[in-house]
Amino acid sequence: MGKRKILKAKGPSRGLATTREVVPREMQAGRYRLFYCESGLGAPLIMIHGLGASSRWWFSLFPELTTANFRVLAPDLPGFGRSPGPALTIEHAARAIISMADQLELGQFFVCGHSMGGAVAAQLAADHPGRVRRLVLVDSSGIPGIGPRKVLSRLVQPWSWCPNWFYSTLLGDVIRAGPKSMLRGIREVRHYDIRPVLKRLRTPTMVIWGEKDTLTPQEHGHMMMSELESGRLEIVRGVRHLPMLSDAGTTGRLLVKFLKEDLQRRKT
Repeated sequence: MGKRKILKAKGPSRGLATTREVVPREMQAGRYRLFYCESGLGAPLIMIHGLGASSRWWFSLFPELTTANFRVLAPDLPGFGRSPGPALTIEHAARAIISMADQLELGQFFVCGHSMGGAVAAQLAADHPGRVRRLVLVDSSGIPGIGPRKVLSRLVQPWSWCPNWFYSTLLGDVIRAGPKSMLRGIREVRHYDIRPVLKRLRTPTMVIWGEKDTLTPQEHGHMMMSELESGRLEIVRGVRHLPMLSDAGTTGRLLVKFLKEDLQRRKT
């Protein structure tokens, strides 16, 4: 990889120290060449981004999570960010992430996924019971039936779901992904049904949703909750599709509290 550039992740301005070092890495995970970002030491937490996104979309949460002693691992899914394509189906993307975990020798780990990444995270947890300690779905996709024109119209109106200070990152990641990966991803989002997957889950799961989400409406979160054996729904007030960016403080605290419950339970 050559000389490694250390990145910086900045979190909310109040409370914790707000900047953390992030190390970019690459690996061969089975058939897939994956780029990922790593920060912190402790219990491993894999964070999976959504359609047209990258590992950078999680950076606002890194300070809170690493302060709470989590080793955060945020991959770029194949076809997105710096990971070469082609873009994969939800099922194959889940296989790529479990190959990453195997390569890193992670027996058990936590998983958090946003939007399309939520579907990938749920698929991974259902297909590999016992590997995922706890699962977090953030404004997850997985309720099919939205037409392609409606999906495209929402995506090209980022002011309706993305904070304006993040537009440049959004645009850069979409351009880097390219039309082929974006169209494949849209097809997956349109057709993939997460509900049968959630029925198979026995992993404690928290569903986080932005109160004013227009891309994946709050109703979808309630539909997913009805399929979970062990689920918890948390609504982040006043935000849309990206609670980890629009209200990183609340989202980070919810994540840490939920995941720490598992760590504390194992100590007793």
